[in-house]
Amino acid sequence: MFRPNLNKFSSNLVNIFLSTLIVFCVTLYFYFFKFDSNITGFFRIGSILPLSPFLNAETTLIYHGEIGYDGQQFLSLALDPFLQNPETINSLDHPIYRYRRILYPLVSYLLALGNRSLIPYIMVAINALSIIIIVAITNFYFKSDNVSKFQSLFTLCIPGVWMVLSLGTADLFSSVFLIASFYCYRYEKYKLTALFISLGCLTRETLLIIWVALFLNSLIQRRFKQIQYLLYGLIPPILWTVYISFLDLPGKVRVKDNFGFPFLGIINKLINILTGGLNGRNLFEAYMFFLLLFSFVAIFILYIQHRQPNLLMQIGNTFYSIMFAFSSITILGYYLDYSRVFMDVYFLLLLSINLTKIPYKTILFSASGVGSLAFLILHS
Repeated sequence: MFRPNLNKFSSNLVNIFLSTLIVFCVTLYFYFFKFDSNITGFFRIGSILPLSPFLNAETTLIYHGEIGYDGQQFLSLALDPFLQNPETINSLDHPIYRYRRILYPLVSYLLALGNRSLIPYIMVAINALSIIIIVAITNFYFKSDNVSKFQSLFTLCIPGVWMVLSLGTADLFSSVFLIASFYCYRYEKYKLTALFISLGCLTRETLLIIWVALFLNSLIQRRFKQIQYLLYGLIPPILWTVYISFLDLPGKVRVKDNFGFPFLGIINKLINILTGGLNGRNLFEAYMFFLLLFSFVAIFILYIQHRQPNLLMQIGNTFYSIMFAFSSITILGYYLDYSRVFMDVYFLLLLSINLTKIPYKTILFSASGVGSLAFLILHS
């Protein structure tokens, strides 16, 4: 009776070892080859917005002519999470919007003990470690299921994982809390479920979608004690939002640009693909876009076939589908954006139970792996 447990423990160690090795190698590949041994390359810093007052323009890898990417905003906040220097606010494109996502930069600052030369390295390390933690928690999530022992390694096939690692954004860190909350929910750890989803909302406010999914699923399953703790879990994000409102920061929450009439962004995206020609860039865009579409569909199919274990995933998938339907071309126009914004859809697919003869997950994650390899090799 001891042997199966030993085998399961050994497979978990193998998964963690393999994921650690791959993440370590990819991180070094980015650092030495993609970013020429400059740690600031992980944050895709552009030349249009003002540089953080704590960064030296001469030693910072700057992409001239670009506005930069979200990682630049997180780095600026991590270097000054308490906004002590007024120039920090000037370096943010939408201060209110950015400051709501405080946990990733704050944790980076605290782990670096305020040492600003270490902060970029800590931020990259957090993202790299997040991938390994996701693999480890996913192993535990499937401990009671008759599924492949190596299913958690599908995490390494998700293109958004490597995109986030290369761009220094908070999405991987927030996904750790998503996976952790689902694990705790499944095994009825009510307080931890609420804690993790609360931390996730402080990292990325879109995880409110998952909070609602957990709440509705608890209502359906009559887990009233879980509902109570979930309501408690809303208190920290609400208090933080109220606190920000008193800071009188400039900028508005970016909703109007990112969302619009339903399906209009999807229609515009399909038109762009159809008229974009047969060049490699457009083909890769089409590949990544339809991969995401098929992931939405696959989660629904698995729910139809196995309703009880996949109800939570389908509720989350429904809300993400609505968000996807209302997304504008601002989000859907470029694979780096929608692959990152909707990365959690792949995690919902990963946690879905598939006991059918058709290996939906294996097919889709294998296809995702091809997209990941193409990104790692070709993106600059």
